[in-house]
Amino acid sequence: MILTSFILAAAFILFLAGMQMSAFFSGSETGFYRVSQLQLNLQKQQGDAVARRLVNFADHPARFVSTTLVGNNVANYLTTVAIGLFVAEASWQSGPAGTTEIAATLLLSPVIFVFGELIPKSLYYRAPLSLLRARSGAFRFFYFLFLPLSYPLTLIAELMSRLTHQKSPSVDTMFGRTRLFGLIASGKRDGILTQVQGRLADNLMTARDSNLAQLMEPLSVLPAVDQSTDRLKLVELAKRRRSGWILLHKSNNPDELTGVVQVAELLVSEISPTSAQETIPAFQDDVHPLVALSELFRGHARFGQVVDTNKNIVGLIRRDKLTERVLIARNNTSPPRTAWEL
Repeated sequence: MILTSFILAAAFILFLAGMQMSAFFSGSETGFYRVSQLQLNLQKQQGDAVARRLVNFADHPARFVSTTLVGNNVANYLTTVAIGLFVAEASWQSGPAGTTEIAATLLLSPVIFVFGELIPKSLYYRAPLSLLRARSGAFRFFYFLFLPLSYPLTLIAELMSRLTHQKSPSVDTMFGRTRLFGLIASGKRDGILTQVQGRLADNLMTARDSNLAQLMEPLSVLPAVDQSTDRLKLVELAKRRRSGWILLHKSNNPDELTGVVQVAELLVSEISPTSAQETIPAFQDDVHPLVALSELFRGHARFGQVVDTNKNIVGLIRRDKLTERVLIARNNTSPPRTAWEL
């Protein structure tokens, strides 16, 4: 009688331990895939030791995958042993083991699925960061405990990669744009990205295939004059064309621009147009808008000339237009600004 009670108690304890381990590792695996990488890295930069530990696992998915794999197998083994002990003891007292084993399996399978898989995964899916932080110490303990079993699995995976001549990609390479979109979405959801930053991230992704040929304006958008034109004539031309900027080109060579002049600069000073002109750098028409925008800001230039492969000018770009292309949403319906309004 005492032995029977001891066996049943041991089976019950093993079953609870297996259920808890199954819930822990199943939930942790979901949590690591669901947790916000942005929040983790921000907390890590603030000196949070728990976040640093979680980032280490998140940056090396093989570590937490192998740990959860071994942990789930140990949990399944414990529950199987517990059910076996219960069935063996019950059948010894009540009769054939087959009926008892079938009944125990039918009764306990839904319990194991609901409490060992479904509920933990749902909880970690809804609150991954808080649950991972609360149980990070336990996960680290099991990582080192299972290391003798999990480490050979990692070595075998690396060996197979070498034999098949497949280089193991980094985490960023594996997830690619999908993970980047996920990071942007989680940043918006968690309040880490502001509205402008979120819009910037979205437009950076959608503008990846753009070039200056798609965004440039015709050269005729601004009037152009000889660089030797005096200040009064230039101002009069600007008034007739209602343009706030005037292009300057070399004498007797309209195809070679030397700079651009802001008319307001001439109205408030007595300097000559050549002294007031700003540089207008040249860009190939296949250059990415972000590259051109960076160069314009670096050179403090507000306009750029777009040239083809033969160095012929085919259009103009404006720094403010490129900035709007990156920062302003695509569904913006405000009318475009004219050169006179700059």
